Amino acid sequence: MRTKALEYIKDLKSRIATLSPDDIQKEIESISQKRIAEIRNTKTEVEIKGTSYYVSNDGNDENDGKSPEKAWKTIERACKEENLTSGDGIFFRRGDLFRGILKTDKEGITLSAYGEGEKPVLTTSLRNSADPDMWIETDVPGVYEYYEINKDCDIGAIIFDDKFTPRKIYRSYEEDGTQLDFRAGRVFNDYHDFVDDMTFFHDRYDTGKIYICSKKGNPATLAKDIELSRRGAVIYARNHTTIDNLCLAWTCFGSSSGDSKGLTVQNCELKWIGGSIQVELGANKKSMGDRTWPTPFGNGVEIYGEAVDFTCCNNYFRQQYDAAVTHQCGRGEKPINNRNVRYYDNVMEHCVYSIEIFYGESPLDNRSNNDTIIEGNIMRMGGGFGHYARPDEEVTALIRHGAVMKNTNDYVIRDNIFDRSKTRLVIAFNDGGSKARYCDNIFVQNKGGKYMMKCGNDFVYNEDIAEQVAPTNTETGSSYIFVEELGY
Repeated sequence: MRTKALEYIKDLKSRIATLSPDDIQKEIESISQKRIAEIRNTKTEVEIKGTSYYVSNDGNDENDGKSPEKAWKTIERACKEENLTSGDGIFFRRGDLFRGILKTDKEGITLSAYGEGEKPVLTTSLRNSADPDMWIETDVPGVYEYYEINKDCDIGAIIFDDKFTPRKIYRSYEEDGTQLDFRAGRVFNDYHDFVDDMTFFHDRYDTGKIYICSKKGNPATLAKDIELSRRGAVIYARNHTTIDNLCLAWTCFGSSSGDSKGLTVQNCELKWIGGSIQVELGANKKSMGDRTWPTPFGNGVEIYGEAVDFTCCNNYFRQQYDAAVTHQCGRGEKPINNRNVRYYDNVMEHCVYSIEIFYGESPLDNRSNNDTIIEGNIMRMGGGFGHYARPDEEVTALIRHGAVMKNTNDYVIRDNIFDRSKTRLVIAFNDGGSKARYCDNIFVQNKGGKYMMKCGNDFVYNEDIAEQVAPTNTETGSSYIFVEELGY
């Protein structure tokens, strides 16, 4: 079911010639806030053909879970239900907070919300850590150690009151063996080397300790809620899964899948996702490729493999370390035939990528990317905490096509708003990614900023941008809005 997103965007497009850049930005802000409110207030309307099960903070795992009065209490209990089968639904009570990982081997399950109020929050964060006893000041004034050892799971972010996370320090190794805070470019061997306030380091592979530089005092005195996002996903989705009206938060991945058929993610909110280390430095002090720093990751909704009948619509994403939504896979000989992919009516803010379609080139002609439509989305303020923490800030873009297969057909990006990015609005590395057709979109970027990379060439966002882009034969009906400053 589609929303009013297209109506709002097309109405703005019809009036855009009569509006000043300032007025256009105000209109985009107004539309964005209206859409966010609509997403957050979406009612539960999914239809369940099988049995409905319920989970609430007031439940009991000894119950049968088949009514709100007999609800289970935990995610873990829902995952263990032996009678769960295709067509069944698991409903979480609105206004409640659930901690854990939802992973089942059952296909065709619907995950949604019941009751009144805000969407239920599901997270991998183990607890609210805003307790002064959980943070112990070290021998370095203003540097605190978390009370619990974490060697089993990397911590990607520490979120204060759902508003802020300190920058995570990722260490790199120089040829002479020096360890650096890679982003800052200075020596960082251990917690004695902190310089910047509100930075943290997880020494997972040595002591397992988490350290934070908090010059204003014990971190727990600065917030009512502190969540530590853990490596892993809140939901590991199987084929024909529907995820509806949930809030997935403070974790490394919201929803994660391998090869996937029939996945739908709709009416959800996903926030503060990613930052954990995917590939740690090996014995040769290298990770992926020739990198001398570890590789962090984290996406809101990810399919890693083949995407078939995949729909992501009417969701609000904010603060994603990597992509809000992506289907992707690495290099290799694995056959992939993506088809019927729909990204509709989402709002994406402060993400390194709003949408990423990323496939490594295969040595065989056995990969294709067909029938993909990206429409009615508002992609804004590219960047977020991932942009400021990650070593490679130049990759930030509202849409990133990375080595998309050359066998690409019916790939359309139309009637979207691209509203400013710290680096580029669009990245397309090669001919496969460049085969996307852009129609009737609204682009907003600062004068002289980077607009688009295609085939390794950058197009600068100036008054002649339409003429610059024309030879690519990829743009029709676009509106280009120029602002003096990014403003965020």
